[in-house]
Parts: sequence; C-alpha cells; structure tokens
Amino acid sequence: MIALGLAVLLVGTPGTARAIDAASAAWSLARVVDGISVWSAETPRGFWGYARGRVEASPEAIFHRIGNFEGLPKVFPWLDRVQVLERGDRTALVYFHYDLPWPLSDRSYTAQHRWWTEPTGTIVLDVEGADRLGLPDDGAVTIERVLTRIVLTPAAAGTATDVEYLFRADLAGMLPRAVRAQTAWKIPLNVMLSMRRSLAPRLASAR
Repeated sequence: MIALGLAVLLVGTPGTARAIDAASAAWSLARVVDGISVWSAETPRGFWGYARGRVEASPEAIFHRIGNFEGLPKVFPWLDRVQVLERGDRTALVYFHYDLPWPLSDRSYTAQHRWWTEPTGTIVLDVEGADRLGLPDDGAVTIERVLTRIVLTPAAAGTATDVEYLFRADLAGMLPRAVRAQTAWKIPLNVMLSMRRSLAPRLASAR
C-alpha cells in the first residue's frame, strides 16, 4: 500500500531517476504522532522519510506559510538564516542555514524549489538540492542529496488539507548511521507538526 502510494506521489518528481528506488524500498512504520503516520526506509541512495496526515488549514494557507521562505526561521527550530537567491513565478533558489545545538556542527544547503496547483486544487512543491550553487562560505557542513516532494490535497470542503511529505537528505559530517536514519523521518514529522502549530493561532482567531 505504501509502495503504491509512493509510486503515484513520485510521478513527475525532479530527480525521478534518483527517487524511484524509494517506491520499491522496504518501508517500515517509524512513528504515529497525533494522527500523523511516518515511515522510514533505507536504499543504496540514502535514507528516506515519508509522513502523511491532516492539517486543519487550506492548502493555500499552508503553502503561503511554507512558501514564505524568509519567514521560515520563525516556524522551524534551529533554522536561523534563509536567503532567496533567485525567484520566478513558480520557482525559487533558496539558501538555508541551521544553527544546531552543540556539539553538532551547523548545517546549510541551497535547493531549487518548483511548485504548481493541480486542477483539483492540490498544491505540489518539489525541492531538489542545487549542490553548492549559490552557497556562501559560511563554515557549515553542507547537507547533501536533498530531494523532497510535498503534496497538499484539499479535504473537508477545503477547510483542511491531507499532507504527504517525502524526504531524503544526507546531513553529512561525522554523524552516526542511526542519527542519519532517524533524521530522515523526523524532519517530515516535525515539519508537519510545525505546520499545525504555526497555523493554530490563525484558526483560533477565525472562530
């Protein structure tokens, strides 16, 4: 069931040749938190995470929050610097820097973002690492092999969204294998939890 869902999710993903092994990987359920289910997998190309759950906000509201790149440090922990290097109508090249707690070294990366809206109202965001393109000499360890797809599907007559989040990245540096594996599924989970928290005040004030 997970493999079938991922195969559909991966259609048209940037770097599909590198991502397609995710659909046939041996996925295992890593955690269920507040109705968000998260799976993990390891392939020859790295560690993967996949989260699925509902957020009580419209796809447009969620995308407005995560697509406001400069405002993301207020939403996600340890993300302290974001710079949009290039921006188009539906694309953006963005630099991210994470100020991680000691003894971890800081991490940074640049990634190309591309998004569109399906006729059904579903919003799709693709993120692919841009190697070191536009990456300043910030002294941080470079996060490698970034490949992400976020799908925001309208639910509950458009007042809620079913979110799917597929993620792969290598945090690099001298991190144990177990840490890299856990990070791959914890990032999708934490991002979805952050979506809920950051949008909760807006929902409460609308009542």
